[in-house]
Amino acid sequence: MKIVRFIVGVIGFLLVWFVVAVLVGVVMAMVFPRPGEQLVMAGIGLDWRNIPGAILGCLAGFQSFRASIKNRGKSK
Repeated sequence: MKIVRFIVGVIGFLLVWFVVAVLVGVVMAMVFPRPGEQLVMAGIGLDWRNIPGAILGCLAGFQSFRASIKNRGKSK
């Protein structure tokens, strides 16, 4: 049962990280637009505009991971 919680935690971590990184990337693209670029790949890439999303996504993912693997019951 512990391995299932770990797998769910890893999947949740990746999902949360990606969603937060993309959402923050979209906000950063609206606040700091790239000159002459029509296609915005928010949250993806090695640009300075993507760093806040990656960091916030990682922190939110860690929190999600910890919450999903935490033992909530008293079963052994």
